[in-house]
This record gives sequence, C-alpha cells and structure tokens, in this order.
Amino acid sequence: MENELYWIWLQQCWGFARKTDKFSSVFKDAKSVFDASDEERRTVFASSFSSKMKKKDLSKAEEILNFCTEHRIHVITPDSEFYPKKLLTIEDYPLVLYARGDISVLQSGLSIAVIGSRTCSTYGEEVTEKITKGLSENKVTIISGGALGIDSVAHRTAIENGSKTVLVMGCGHGYGYLPENAELRKAVANRGVLVTEYPPFYPVDHGSFPKRNRIISGMSDGVLVTEAAKNSGTFSTVNHARRQNRTIFALPGDIISKKFDGSNQLIVEGAIPVFSGEDILQKYGVESKDTSFEKSDTPFMNIEERGKTARKGKTPSKKKKAKEAPKAENKTEKITEKRKNPPEGISKNAEMVYNVMSEGESELDFITRKSGLGISVVLAAISELEIFGAVSKSGPNTYEIN
Repeated sequence: MENELYWIWLQQCWGFARKTDKFSSVFKDAKSVFDASDEERRTVFASSFSSKMKKKDLSKAEEILNFCTEHRIHVITPDSEFYPKKLLTIEDYPLVLYARGDISVLQSGLSIAVIGSRTCSTYGEEVTEKITKGLSENKVTIISGGALGIDSVAHRTAIENGSKTVLVMGCGHGYGYLPENAELRKAVANRGVLVTEYPPFYPVDHGSFPKRNRIISGMSDGVLVTEAAKNSGTFSTVNHARRQNRTIFALPGDIISKKFDGSNQLIVEGAIPVFSGEDILQKYGVESKDTSFEKSDTPFMNIEERGKTARKGKTPSKKKKAKEAPKAENKTEKITEKRKNPPEGISKNAEMVYNVMSEGESELDFITRKSGLGISVVLAAISELEIFGAVSKSGPNTYEIN
C-alpha cells in the first residue's frame, strides 16, 4: 500500500504522458523521489516541478488510494508484477494504472490492438469481426479503446470467442463517458480488464484521448487498422505505434470510399496488408489453430441447457436437429414462455433485444431494425445476454435464444 501511495503522489505532481525516463535512471522508485532533497530533485526535474513536489503532500494520494481500495480498483505501478512489460519500453509510460477486472490479462502473451472508425461501414464491421475472431481463437489478447464502431466490434468478438480483451479508457473509473457502451465495459470487466492511467472520476478533456492512445499501442505487439478515413483520430494511435516501433497492419479497403482512404494510405506507407487473423499470426511465428469445428466451445454456450446431445468435437447436424424438433404447438408455447420471462437483472436494452429475438434465430440486422436501437447498443446488449447465458451465436452475425 505504501509503495502505491508514493507512485500516486508522483503522478499527481508529474502529470500524464510525460517522459518518465527522465528520473527512472536517477531515482529507483517514487518513494526515493519523495524522500529526496530539493537539490537532488533539481538534478532531474525543472525548478517548477521541484517546487510543486515540495509543496504537495500525500493527502490527495491517500484519498485516491483509499477510494480504490474500497471500490476494488487495482492500483498498478511500474514495479508491480502486473504492470505490462511492453508498456515499460516506451519513454512516457504511465506512472500508475488503475484497473478493474482480471489484471493477469495485462501480463498476457501476444497482444494486438484493433482500432478504426467510430462510424464504420458494414464491410469494416464484418471484416473486423472475422480477423478478430481468428486472433481470439488463437488466444491473442485484443486491445482497443472501447469507442463505438470498430473498437466495440473488436472487444465483443474477443469476448464471444473466448479470448481476453483490454479496454483502455480515456477517463477515470466512475466517470460516465459514452453511456451507450456501459454494458460493453461491464462485459469486458468480466472477460478481461478495464484500464486507465487517470484516477477515479477524472473527466474527459481535449488531450485525454491522444494521451490514452499511446497506452493502446504501447501495450501491444502490433496495431491493426481495419477502417479509417484520412485525418481520423485513429492516426493518433498509429503515430504512437510508429514512435514505439510497433508493427502496423491495415485492411485494404474500397479505393473509392473515403472511409478507407486512411487505411489504404497506411499500406502505401509500409503497413502490412492483412486479410485474416492468420496473416498477423504468421508475422509473429504463431501457427494458426483450426477451430472451424469447435463452435460448441465458444463462451457462454451451454449445450446441456440447450438440450443438445453432441458427439465429442461435433455439434448435431441441422438434419438431426430438424428431426428432433418438438411439435409446432409445443414450440410456440415455449417461445411464448421465453417472451414473458427474460433473464432477471438485465438492462432495459438487453431486455428489448431479448424480446425481439423471441421468435428464434435472428440476424443482427433484423435485431437492430426491430429494436430501433443503434448497432453498438445492440452489440453491447447481446454481449450482456451472452454473459447471462441467455443467447448464443449460431452463425455469422446470427444469434439465437438458449
């Protein structure tokens, strides 16, 4: 606890996204900075910062640490075993990370950032899902920023396919930015980790997201851009990745569409074009695992609850399912029962999505049109329902009630 206290104090003095290697070669940790004399600090820090440190006591740091302890927010510092080792290689690594969820994910192996447009096309969404699925099935950790569009597709696909995912926030825990993705953040916390360098309730400002983006690329082995227009915010992360010597991948897109101007330009500038998750895996010498027959192993799918009897390694054929299907009268009765009894404790959006799916297997486009909700809201609701074991994926962009 004492160790974290001094790191929080130093972060309060030093700020965010500043070069941390300025003092790491002189002072072994934050406490040694706190204990140093003003003269010793001035050998590393400018006079203004040294004076600020002299005036700032531990009271604010204690308040932050106590709040985190009470609300189960992990405080991770550069000397913690859970601090991402890749992140320590950048010159402006965060002095403190505040995390909720499974912090062991921060020490995972191969990690790929998947980023792109907040207003993505159907093509961009579908291909992001395809590539992320290929990575997730091979246990690659998916990192993104929790925004609408491509970010949301990446996180959701990782969750659906049994991989871990890291959502890097541009504000503090507890600050209600982007309420549309609140349920997605809950889903990520259950299957991965939410992380930020900002203390609890720190608000979004004009610089918080560009600063956040260096963490997304810094935690990753490579950065995949699946859809981006020229001059989009995606390039903030790309520029950080270049500075950090991370590999950049890009999905080739429609040369006529402005939505892909940026992605195509990246390839011209040297980004590696990719068409599948396997293309990325090969770059890192990872042999792709053929998982086409393992649909029953996807998370949240409970074969016993669905009354299926599958042979090992296979799911019942459609022909067999048709033969074993109950009579129409019973099926109608069962559907009616489900319509009246959505899972308890789910959000209103999830309940709405569940109800429009009550007629059986439904495609994502149908659910979106029928519910009247935005695509990102529907995806978050589906993720929530999957966590409750209420629905599962039955095909490309198709879901059914368990």
